[in-house]
This record gives sequence, C-alpha cells and structure tokens, in this order.
Amino acid sequence: MEQSTGDLIGRLSRLELQQAKLQRSNKHLRLMTGALLLLCGALFTMAETSSAVPETLEAQQFLLRDSTGKLRAAMGVTSDGAVGFNLEDSTGRTRLTIDLAANGTPGLDLFDKDGKMRVTMALGTAGEPGLGLYDPNGHLRTSLDVPAAQTPGLAFYRDDGKPAWGAP
Repeated sequence: MEQSTGDLIGRLSRLELQQAKLQRSNKHLRLMTGALLLLCGALFTMAETSSAVPETLEAQQFLLRDSTGKLRAAMGVTSDGAVGFNLEDSTGRTRLTIDLAANGTPGLDLFDKDGKMRVTMALGTAGEPGLGLYDPNGHLRTSLDVPAAQTPGLAFYRDDGKPAWGAP
C-alpha cells in the first residue's frame, strides 16, 4: 500500500506541475487573445474612419499645395461676396483665374509665364460678352465685344492704347 500511496503522491505531484503549466499557458493565451481583439478593433476603427468620404466639406477658402508645400491653387470667397479660383505654375505665378464677381458677372483671365494678363473673357451685367487680348506689356491690343442692344464690335489698339482700327 505504501508503494501505491507513494505512486499516488508522485502522480499528484506531476498533475499539480502540469496544472500549473496549463494555468500559465492559459494566462498567456488569454493575454494574446485580448491583444489580438484590441488590435482588430483598432484596425477596424481606422479602416472605418479613413475610407469614409464626407458628404460635405465647408470653408471660406481652399488651398492646394504641391509635395514641397508650394501653393498651386486657391479657391475662395472674398469679403464682398465674389468667388474666385486661381491656378499657379511651379514658380508661383498665377496662370489662370476664374471668378464670379459679387454682382454675378463671370470672368476668365489667362496669364503668360511672366505673370502678365494676356487674355480676358467676361460677361457684363446684362450678359454681353467681351474678349480682350493683351500684349506682353499688359496693354490691350484687340477687343471683341457684343453690347446688349448694339452691333458687335472689333477693335485693334496701338502700343500707346489709342485705337488703330475698329468696326463698326
């Protein structure tokens, strides 16, 4: 009986050691499962916030910058209610503007590489269209317009700004 009691005590000791090992293993497993659930929850939350596209985005001004931080485009509303859109080249010079004046008249301006306005196109308050072509010095050289109740006109200008020829 002593031997069977000794065997029984040996077996109980081994079982206690195995139970202790299982408890440590179970503790590690619970920690790993908790960490994995936490990580999955964080990834799910990040995926939800990064893929969501807002339905509206509001501001008085939007600025677009290139990878170096240089301003390349701007869109905004001025204090008088005009709305404008500017595009700039890599040197920072404005090359294109589109605007809607506070009174509702739209306009488009094109600029050369030196920043000088070369073409302007606009509508007047009564909807009459106009087109102006400028020389490299910024002087109006050609204009084409259609006044609301009159005959369309075409005019050419000298360097000094005085009319050279016009019709009608």
